[in-house]
Amino acid sequence: MEFGDLTAGVVLQAYLPESHAALEELLAFARRRHDGGGGVIKVRLVKGANLAMEEVESELHGWRPAPYGSKHDVDASYLRLIDVALRPEHAASLRVGVASHNLFHVAWALEVAAARGVLGQLDVEMLEGMANAEAAALVAQGQPVLLYAPVARRDDFASAVAYLVRRLDENTAPENYLRAALFIAKDPLVFADQRQRFLDALDSRHSISLASRRVALERSADTFSNEPDGDPTNVTFVRDVDEALARIRAARDVVIDTLAHLEVEGPGEFETGHDPNEGGAVWYRYRVARVEEIDQALEFASAGFATWHRMPLEERRATLLRCADVMGAARARTIAVMARDGGKTVGEADPEVSEGVDFARYYASHVVDDARSTPLGVVLVVPPWNFPYAIPAGGVLAALAAGNAVILKPAPEAVAVAFELVSQLWDAGVPREVLQMVPTRDDEGGRHLVTHVGVSAVVLTGSFETATLFTSWKPGLRLLAETSGKNAMVITSAADVDLAVKDLVQSAFGHAGQKCSAASLAIVERSVAEDPRFLAQLVDAVTSLNVGAGFDLGTNVGPIIRPPEPALERALTQLDEGESWLVEPRVLDDARLRWRPGVKFGVRPGSWSHLHEWFGPVLGVMVAESLDEATNWQNQTPYGLTAGLHSLDHRECEQWIECVEAGNLYVNRGTTGAIVHRQPFGGWKRSSVGPTAKAGGPNYVNALREWSKVSDLDPALATARTWWDQHGSRARDDGGLHAEVNALRYRREPASIVVRIDPSFSTLERDLLRGLFSLGGVAAEFSAESAVPGLFDVTLESIDELVARAASVSKVRWLSTEAAPTLALLPQGVSVDSRPLAQAGDVEMARWLREQSVAITNHRYGNAHAGPKPRCRGLGELPPR
Repeated sequence: MEFGDLTAGVVLQAYLPESHAALEELLAFARRRHDGGGGVIKVRLVKGANLAMEEVESELHGWRPAPYGSKHDVDASYLRLIDVALRPEHAASLRVGVASHNLFHVAWALEVAAARGVLGQLDVEMLEGMANAEAAALVAQGQPVLLYAPVARRDDFASAVAYLVRRLDENTAPENYLRAALFIAKDPLVFADQRQRFLDALDSRHSISLASRRVALERSADTFSNEPDGDPTNVTFVRDVDEALARIRAARDVVIDTLAHLEVEGPGEFETGHDPNEGGAVWYRYRVARVEEIDQALEFASAGFATWHRMPLEERRATLLRCADVMGAARARTIAVMARDGGKTVGEADPEVSEGVDFARYYASHVVDDARSTPLGVVLVVPPWNFPYAIPAGGVLAALAAGNAVILKPAPEAVAVAFELVSQLWDAGVPREVLQMVPTRDDEGGRHLVTHVGVSAVVLTGSFETATLFTSWKPGLRLLAETSGKNAMVITSAADVDLAVKDLVQSAFGHAGQKCSAASLAIVERSVAEDPRFLAQLVDAVTSLNVGAGFDLGTNVGPIIRPPEPALERALTQLDEGESWLVEPRVLDDARLRWRPGVKFGVRPGSWSHLHEWFGPVLGVMVAESLDEATNWQNQTPYGLTAGLHSLDHRECEQWIECVEAGNLYVNRGTTGAIVHRQPFGGWKRSSVGPTAKAGGPNYVNALREWSKVSDLDPALATARTWWDQHGSRARDDGGLHAEVNALRYRREPASIVVRIDPSFSTLERDLLRGLFSLGGVAAEFSAESAVPGLFDVTLESIDELVARAASVSKVRWLSTEAAPTLALLPQGVSVDSRPLAQAGDVEMARWLREQSVAITNHRYGNAHAGPKPRCRGLGELPPR
């Protein structure tokens, strides 16, 4: 046995039931090791490491906390571990460190060891400074005590704060022995209480449950709750994932044909699917639709729509809930397919499955059967490859919830994952004529599908350029698009550097930096940037990342989806003026798919790296003089998807929350990993195109319905006012978490909204808009080609003149019969909403405001409600404009 003669050590925590099985394994291992080479292992027995953080992590992932639920059970577990370990048959191969300041436990361990003749097997261990009087008393009686202490260099002392806070928290807890030790010698009642606690735990050591407690929380049948993530400590989950990975990796010559139901003559046409983990090797073929097949698929979808939207609401809802159950049951296989098809690591793929399941349940709770609206018809969903499961699931399920039929055009790079999704939804009972998967090439076939007269709306998640391309094909296209992102994390001098570096590296390099929400920029205050500790931690964290295959459980950074395209190639290989490599990227394979992540330092404002997006493992670092300057640089990018801040100063947090321009804000946490309902996802500026809403939020399904035009002013304004009072004016946190604040709020557009009208504009429409603008404090102006009867505050201008000044407006609401200049406005980052004014005032009011999700870490080292508590204000709490 290698290293069989060396002494080794491990710590077991009594507050985890799994420690008992681990001890049994260690005992057997220690005997084998000792017999083979004479080596001894030591097991230090402690009560626990960090109960508070265990509770935080469990809450965020949807698990019951792993530790025992009471101090009594932890003590009973501790005494059982001592009882099992201190035995003659283990004495030669195992040393036992009893690390406790509870003298009842220490005394009992010494008595057990003496009675069994194994005193030499036992070390009494205590923490220096915690109970020195107890240690001195033991030594005075001839019992050696091993004192241990955390050690930090003076410059690294801040790193010890978390440890010291945790110790302070533990030792001041009401049931903690050290708290009682201050009075135990003088107060008989305190002594009696601690004695009885010990005796009760001693009696329970044989009956204490050893079953794992970290199980998924039970879901409420009445309210939405997020799907629990897979538990990497659960042996069943790990086994299922291992087996699924083995099966999927072994698959060869797979054929995916989702067009067999179409009756078109001639052999089908096929493209290939590739494995980025294996240098882009082919592992499946998939059938692509020709023009005549696309036409037939749309006819099929039209027939499906006719039955689906007439289905009773409860049946549609029940179908979506079955979808959630089937998707959740297929978690391991879906993870495996994502790992092979997209290079996703298991750690990245698992929460994506949870997100997909969440979409099914959340949208099931928003199934619409509102007499004020009708479904759109057939919705085309065009998702990206970087979230190949959750994003298509979100688009498909929302469209189904709204009563539409759906065609899914999968990303060519992730057809196998899309096929897993639609197969699961079909298995759950979604009719095949209601949901079809129609792969196409990115050629005339794809254009034919996007512009088809039978497609009522397109839900796109992709680049701003793709949204522009689709619009150029069909300027009147009803396009709901989540587009590009150039996301930055600001780190101020008031930040916890340890946490900031951890979150920054995860945000920048999760899924190899290929997330639309990835932080490709860090904007760091100069005092932090010049701190050698920050730079050393950043370099160490980045260079410590393990680059490998997605299906390797030890991989942190998987492969990129294809060899670098021009923007990523430049980011990986070029430096601009003033920039230098803090960590230089390095290609690790011949296919140029595996890259060691890189960090470029000294990115200047206005530079290419500052303003351009890329999708890959490169992080740029900018150095700012102040939070104001950092926020300005953050806002200078043409996109507004996600933005992050690390600061422990609540005033800085509040200032930043009010000023930064992005749809999803993250304070003292990473910028990725938005969760349905908690952090509805969607951006501002060029990160959003068309009349869309936040995915996983309360308005998304409504955006996939046609709402009746206003016909009665008073009820329209009444419902708008109710919505404003309950939602629009407030920052609402409906998530109910202790460890994190998740507020959804509405913001006014930063510049005026132009309302384009013509002489057909009615008095009813005018009065409705006046009421909505007054209610929400909306800044808007009317624009028309010529005078409009009864309206005097109108800017008279041609469409060309409107386009020429569009850079100074936020968006355009097109209520005119003129053809909207959608394509001319898009390059200026201005979207056009051509929907008529809705009778449903609650729906209409939301269209004039911007949604924003604000996630704020609400704990410090696991202690809920500790740390900064910035106020996230709604519009009703702000001074009037």
